[in-house]
Amino acid sequence: MYGKLRVQPVRDLFTMQDAMDRLFNEFFGDSDNLQTEVLAPRVDLKQKENEIDVKLSIPGVDPDKIQISVADNVLTVKAEMEEEKEEKDEKAVYEIREHRWTSYYREIALPCEVEADKAEAEYENGVLKIKLPKAEIVKPKLISISAGKKGEKSTEKIESKTGK
Repeated sequence: MYGKLRVQPVRDLFTMQDAMDRLFNEFFGDSDNLQTEVLAPRVDLKQKENEIDVKLSIPGVDPDKIQISVADNVLTVKAEMEEEKEEKDEKAVYEIREHRWTSYYREIALPCEVEADKAEAEYENGVLKIKLPKAEIVKPKLISISAGKKGEKSTEKIESKTGK
């Protein structure tokens, strides 16, 4: 009738300690030394007949600071916003400083083999669009067959799909 209640006091203590540390660091931390966050950008992946289209939201990043690579059927995207350097002014103090210097990192398992050397990427208004052509081994192939009497060839073709 009643389920077992599992109490793990040591784990609960560490969890509470971590939460308290984050709380105190957020309110009493050094505002001049903001830490860089690493975020996973939102992704849309669309598989078409001959290519895979990937769209990632990476706002505020200089296109030169974005790295894209494909290895072992995994698309990796890295991007980093650099902190703007400003002169120290003893008379000026931030009342509010919420801007974070963000890095983005995302690995995406691709549904099939692609030709990475033929990939195209475009970055506009904070959105990165990548077109990855499918490898030839994944595209459908037409195979002609012979049927009927010996020596006669049929003109029928059968479509065979290889890959996924």
